[in-house]
Amino acid sequence: MNAEKSHRTTLWCCLVIFLLMEIPVRLLVQPDPWLLNPDHWYFTQPLRFLLELGLIAVLLLVIRQALPQLLVLERKHLALLVLGSAGSIVLFGFLEFDQLKASFNVAAPRWLLWFLTGFCIGVGQELLYRGLLFTSLARLMPVKLAALSTTVLFIVAPLHSVRLVELSSNGHITTVLLLIAVYFAASSFFQWLRERTGNVIVPGVVHGLGNAITWVAVFS
Repeated sequence: MNAEKSHRTTLWCCLVIFLLMEIPVRLLVQPDPWLLNPDHWYFTQPLRFLLELGLIAVLLLVIRQALPQLLVLERKHLALLVLGSAGSIVLFGFLEFDQLKASFNVAAPRWLLWFLTGFCIGVGQELLYRGLLFTSLARLMPVKLAALSTTVLFIVAPLHSVRLVELSSNGHITTVLLLIAVYFAASSFFQWLRERTGNVIVPGVVHGLGNAITWVAVFS
């Protein structure tokens, strides 16, 4: 009885940490760089990379203590990791081809910093959503409902919703709907990887690589 109570307490603590990291923390460190002036502090490197790396370190520490099984990668899932990573690189490389090609003209250290920054942000989202959030919800409600809830919350996350609101207020409804569809499809795929492998390493790396290509193409 005590063990069950302790387990539920851990799950609720994970949900609280998710809310703290995703609302006040993410909003404070600027959720959507697409809406910022190029002179904004967000674009100061290596500050930006170190900040995102710090958030990753905190999340990994929390998961290692509360949900260590999420950091176990079995050999049988290595193929899925490689294929998913390759697919993410090809897809986002194609979508950002022109800007990505132009990005190689910048200094290598700056290019690498933005690549790593984007990677950290993608990994961080998976540690939060497919890690803390989904794992906790799946033990408090049916798995399918937990997966759907995770995807809905992923779409309206601060990292996404700020831009959706801005675009909507300017009348770009088609773009908003397209972005929602992209976020839904991406979240569903990451969710599938999470459930198929039972860990956050595979969806984290796959998401991180796609994010890294986008960030380096747009911001480097």
